[in-house]
Amino acid sequence: MDTNTDFLTCLICGQVGQGKHFGVFSCRACAAFFRRAADSKWSRMKCLSKHCNGKSYHCKPCRLKRCYDMGMDITKFQHDRDGRQLIPSNRKRKIPDSIEIVLGKPHFLLMNEMGEELKEKKPYVDLSFLISQASDIFKMGPPAPVLATSYLQKLNYGESCMRRTENRRKLDLITRKEVVSFWEYNLITTAKWLTYFDKFQELDHDLKMQVLFAVWHVWGRLDKLMGTALYRIRNKEANKADRLAGNGIITDMVDVKTDAEWMSSYPIEKLRYFLDGVRISDLFPLIDELQTLDITETELSFMLAHLCFQYAANRLGGKLADILEGFVETLSHDIHKYYVEEKRMPRYAGRLSKLLKINKEILENVREYRSRAQVARVFGVFKLKFSHPEIFRDTGYV
Repeated sequence: MDTNTDFLTCLICGQVGQGKHFGVFSCRACAAFFRRAADSKWSRMKCLSKHCNGKSYHCKPCRLKRCYDMGMDITKFQHDRDGRQLIPSNRKRKIPDSIEIVLGKPHFLLMNEMGEELKEKKPYVDLSFLISQASDIFKMGPPAPVLATSYLQKLNYGESCMRRTENRRKLDLITRKEVVSFWEYNLITTAKWLTYFDKFQELDHDLKMQVLFAVWHVWGRLDKLMGTALYRIRNKEANKADRLAGNGIITDMVDVKTDAEWMSSYPIEKLRYFLDGVRISDLFPLIDELQTLDITETELSFMLAHLCFQYAANRLGGKLADILEGFVETLSHDIHKYYVEEKRMPRYAGRLSKLLKINKEILENVREYRSRAQVARVFGVFKLKFSHPEIFRDTGYV
């Protein structure tokens, strides 16, 4: 199992963590400190600095107390380890994996084997029924009439993590059933959410479907990030490694196991190189920012719409891009009125900039993984065949 922990922070000092040490997710420095100091004089001393504030620790007694408070356990010390294994590596100088390393094959074999691998029969994923459901949602529109003062306020009535009341359940194993349920949930929920934007409903039906096919997975990324932030806010004992998906499934991103044999012949630790974008692994630091910002429902609606329409405009281009950019302009006017008239916050530029910076990082992450998807296509990493592959563009699967 690949722990893939670069995106999480040390629970002791808040710096980048490197895995579980003595029962707690931490960096190697704090793990080494605990091993040295656990039974030292520092364990019997009180604070030696007036600057220790519960978040940063300037003295050894307080740092050691934090280690114990977070759950570090001396019974988990291992005394028969080779000393060379304890030398921390310099993560900043780590050489990126080559294609040969990721695929587990030497370079001179890649091209020779590719032809045979592409002949392998691929499982067929038929999305026709799911697309039919989404199409019906657009034809029917919102389930009930909604009165709102602006286009943006009406979007608040669409389903998102702010309004969700699903029964949560934590899973230790993700199988084909759960992965497919993620796809279904995000696509259908995005379709329902879009119906609350009147200008979108004015588009021709085929254009609506094009936009949905483009944006459902970026909508899902921000929804997962915000949903996880809310989960942490409402559950003070929440694990820092937990991720809450929109359909209520909680997974520990460090310890979760995945059965991926149905989608690829490659082991899951290799597949994550291609899928960590849609899994939001690299975006986990944004959850802390979302918690700190204490985002309102209207702000989240604007972020979701801005993210989706900006991404779709860049991806689809042409006259549709002009229409989508017009949507963003309309909603930008609404968010201005919201800040000035409802929140009495005429100087909102700084806050709005922080919100859009989060969107920008999500889009940059999508672009980063686009090149990895090209590698996956060339070497046949995924053995899935989709009835509508355009739906999975920029997800890593095609």
